[in-house]
This record gives sequence, C-alpha cells and structure tokens, in this order.
Amino acid sequence: MSADRPAESELRRGMTVEIEQSNADNAADADPIRGEIQTIIDEGESPQGVKVKLQSGITGYVTQVVTD
Repeated sequence: MSADRPAESELRRGMTVEIEQSNADNAADADPIRGEIQTIIDEGESPQGVKVKLQSGITGYVTQVVTD
C-alpha cells in the first residue's frame, strides 16, 4: 500500500474522502471522486489501499481524507 494513503484505522463512516473508482468500465481513466464513507469494505491491507462504499453507492480505494 502506498505510504501516503490512509490506513483503515484512520477511516470512519461519514468521513469525506477522495477515492479512485473501482466499479466502472473506465475506472483507470476516471477522475478521483469525493464523498462520504457509508461502509468500509476492505478491512486489512491491500496494495491499492482501503476499499470503501460512498453514500452515493460508488465504490473505490481511498486516496486521501478531505479536510475542508
């Protein structure tokens, strides 16, 4: 896992995060998406980071916590 991506222990439901989308045909080319965490899907270490489901229903790997 990239050292600059947040660990699962740092994430909580309702936090606003930026993700790389994982459930789209064009996921590799898609822009990062911001949203609030609904569910943490992956509990453990993954090379891509922690996988979450946003309240919008989109799933992806957290790249950063948004601190606006």
